[in-house]
Amino acid sequence: MKKSWISIVGGLILGLIISFFTLEYNGWQYIRHNSNGEVEQVINELDFNLITNSFLIIVATGIVIYLILSIIEKRKKEV
Repeated sequence: MKKSWISIVGGLILGLIISFFTLEYNGWQYIRHNSNGEVEQVINELDFNLITNSFLIIVATGIVIYLILSIIEKRKKEV
């Protein structure tokens, strides 16, 4: 139980750090102009590739941490 919580929290923290430094935000921005050429409305969209890739990095980091903790636990039992 402790190992799973450590891997979830550690994966979340390390995954967010890795995502922050490696991925770029490429959100779309639509600007609507009225007949005078003035800005009437600005619409911002989310970058779903960023969200998906960040989620995958967080999950992969959590799995790696869990596997490392499992290997360390097995080696401690052998000794």
